[in-house]
Amino acid sequence: MVREQANAKINLFLDVLCRRDDGFHNIKSVMHSISLSDFLTVSASWAEETLINIRSDASDLPSGKDNLVYRAADKYLSRFNKNAVVDIYIEKHIPISAGLAGGSSDAAATLRALNKILKCATEEQLLEIASEIGSDVSFCLVGGTALCEGRGEIITPLTSPEISHMVIAIGNERVSTPKAYQSLDVLYNDVFPDNSEKCESLIYSFNKGIDNSCLYNVFEDVVRLPEVDKIKEIMKKNRAESTLMSGSGPAVFGIFSSYKEAKNTQNELLKSGFDAYYATSAINGESI
Repeated sequence: MVREQANAKINLFLDVLCRRDDGFHNIKSVMHSISLSDFLTVSASWAEETLINIRSDASDLPSGKDNLVYRAADKYLSRFNKNAVVDIYIEKHIPISAGLAGGSSDAAATLRALNKILKCATEEQLLEIASEIGSDVSFCLVGGTALCEGRGEIITPLTSPEISHMVIAIGNERVSTPKAYQSLDVLYNDVFPDNSEKCESLIYSFNKGIDNSCLYNVFEDVVRLPEVDKIKEIMKKNRAESTLMSGSGPAVFGIFSSYKEAKNTQNELLKSGFDAYYATSAINGESI
């Protein structure tokens, strides 16, 4: 049995470059693992037939093939033509469908845990499997800080800037990721702006911190949620050094210079009816 940590991610930079022939989009994103985490307890043993059981303390989490954790376990076994009984319990802390890659991180943690138990895959093979599950799973398998390109599966590890104090807040409004991409296609008519210089400047700044002026998320151009604006307003009022939506939303993160400012902001967001979490930078995928 293995207990695996699955860290959420934020996008310090997220740009969409073009629409691909397969209907997906090429992106350029700087992803960063944070301390907000789910925890998975995984056991597995060889068997004549495969049986994957998923349980969770989150009642709204699917337990069947719609769950990325199920798909991760199934693809891992199928890749090596193996059968096993797999039991997975998910202790859920990362908000669902919030732009924080909770499902992708859980899937990556499943791959790590299964490989520690069953020992079938090389690191390269794990990354290949991850890329077949979802766009963020490859990064979540690697963790830390990385430049993610292609659909998100081309990973270049970067120097990890340390964010000592941040607040993540989520409202009740949701915009589906496919709809957000469709809105970008309509807005830019397949001629997307070039923000490569901003991305390069952000990465260069990691040697000494974070250049907050280079944080960017193209989805803020099309995801217009009043609650996102309200969260940003509260964060800025409480002296956030920067605020940015993560993924296609609706999660918003704010970076603060002190623990006190971050905790005061978290408390005000909670009183205003938002889910709010204090977090720091984290190294992804630590076993417990």
